[in-house]
Amino acid sequence: MTPAVTRTAHLLTAIVLLAIGAALAVDAQQPARPTSPAPAPGSPRPAPSFQPLLDPAGLIKEDAFLPATPLAPADRRYIDISGRQMKTAVNDIVAISRRSRDDGNKYWGRIAGTKYEQMTGDLIEARFKSIGLTDVHRQQFDLQPQWFPLDWSLTASSGAKTQTFATVLPALSSVPTDGELDLDAVWVGLGTAADFAGRDVRGKAVVFHTMLAPGEMGQSAVFEGTIKRAEDAGARVLIGIWGYYDNYAVWQSLGRTVYSADVKIPGFWVGFEDGKRLRDQIAAGPTRIKVRLGTEMRPGLKTQSVYGTLPGKTDESIIVLAHMDGWFDAALDNASGLSVMLALAEHFAKIPQAERRRSIVFVGTAGHHVGSPNSPYLRDQRADLIAKTALMINCEHIAAAQTLNWNTHLREATGVDPRRWFVNGSRKMFDIVLDAYRTFGVNIVGDMDPGASGEMGAIDRIAPSLQLIHSPEIKHTDHDVPEIVPAVGIEAVARAYAKIIDGVNTLDREALLPTQPGATGR
Repeated sequence: MTPAVTRTAHLLTAIVLLAIGAALAVDAQQPARPTSPAPAPGSPRPAPSFQPLLDPAGLIKEDAFLPATPLAPADRRYIDISGRQMKTAVNDIVAISRRSRDDGNKYWGRIAGTKYEQMTGDLIEARFKSIGLTDVHRQQFDLQPQWFPLDWSLTASSGAKTQTFATVLPALSSVPTDGELDLDAVWVGLGTAADFAGRDVRGKAVVFHTMLAPGEMGQSAVFEGTIKRAEDAGARVLIGIWGYYDNYAVWQSLGRTVYSADVKIPGFWVGFEDGKRLRDQIAAGPTRIKVRLGTEMRPGLKTQSVYGTLPGKTDESIIVLAHMDGWFDAALDNASGLSVMLALAEHFAKIPQAERRRSIVFVGTAGHHVGSPNSPYLRDQRADLIAKTALMINCEHIAAAQTLNWNTHLREATGVDPRRWFVNGSRKMFDIVLDAYRTFGVNIVGDMDPGASGEMGAIDRIAPSLQLIHSPEIKHTDHDVPEIVPAVGIEAVARAYAKIIDGVNTLDREALLPTQPGATGR
């Protein structure tokens, strides 16, 4: 380095040091800035005092959701499909569930085989008739004896400390306890083989952490082998912590399916916050669990589907399905689907029969959570109808507010969660369906599901068919409330389905079929 460069570098260094010193001197003359103490580890952060997007319950306000995609001139025909009106239908259906709760039922909702499912059918039938559908009738199905929990309790004690848990619910189809059980508690984490290593669970209450398996009807403890591992090792009771932030009460089985009865020891669920208290109590020292569960199997129950038809010009049909039963409020699952079905019926009823190429058969299906008997009925008993069906649409879990696991809460966002989707049909049908989703801003995941579920599980390959569905963290919980079903979301899907029906009606049935039997047109 030359002497000149060295002198320049020293000069610049001196200037920088002088500037820093001046800044420090000025800062020293300022009053001290007030600081907030750091929150204790694990304590919740204080919420901002101004929450313009949230209602008093902390849920996204209806008018805060992202607005609907503006209608192009060619799509103005769908302007009568209004999310606000559809949301009224959601609330009317949810009111039946709340009647069940207010009547004192601990196992409440539009439970299959109960009068509350029947009341939902009454509402759908009345709406069908007021819209002007013809051949409105019921199709009745006998149910196998149905499991009902009668009463239950769960406490955790260690020393002088005893805890109860507001969210405790028995696992669906759980065996009863035959009186009260008093057991040692043992924590097994996620319930993997590593978690069980070195733990003696025989005769004990096994506590584990689980969550809904994405895109599945079961939960992670099943797929990790937790349930079977605990049973095989001699556990006496299973207690699952529903593994999402907040404190949801949940109806869920301990088996692979929603309503599985293959687990032979009593089981319970608690919400995340209650489960955390139980977990921490076990960590602090030996803990005893007292549990009691009484159940009964009710024979002779019946469930009914409600049918109504908008006649068309030909003997071909389009079938629109939406199941009526559900746990808790069941706003997403499935008041949202029923609202879409009713909106489609109202929209197409305004079109003269001479302009409807095909009849549209609307079906409020019953008993979805206990086997969906309407699906095999259509397959086996109404083969004549299916043989002339140009399209089946299953309306289920239509639109839920997008959620984000953040900090210690499951936060809602102002958008709609992307949905899984299924199409069984030709390339032309695919183009019609995906174009409608894009047109109305219906967001979907990138890859298509291999098959439909629910009401079309037994018939999704025997006629052109489609389904959108989303099963978020709040599925089958007491957080499945109307506020998490955005009006803009159900409106977009109903408009897309209407556009799909119009598009399908421009094609012959043969042009809608997959190119190979049992294959999609993708």
